[in-house]
Amino acid sequence: MSVPTLCRIATTLSLSTDYILFGKQEKKDKFWAFKALSPMIESVTPSQLPYLESVLKAVISAMNHKDDK
Repeated sequence: MSVPTLCRIATTLSLSTDYILFGKQEKKDKFWAFKALSPMIESVTPSQLPYLESVLKAVISAMNHKDDK
């Protein structure tokens, strides 16, 4: 595959090109999640943002509840 295709696949899947090619995950800085989620959030329309916020709050709450057990 071409490099641009590899990059598009990596961006779409929120994976590094190293991981796709070699199975190795690069060390992530503390803002990796924001970088991975940013393209998805940018695709949401302003009227959909409240729904996205509700879903994220529910998921984070569920994860926190699971960690408390």
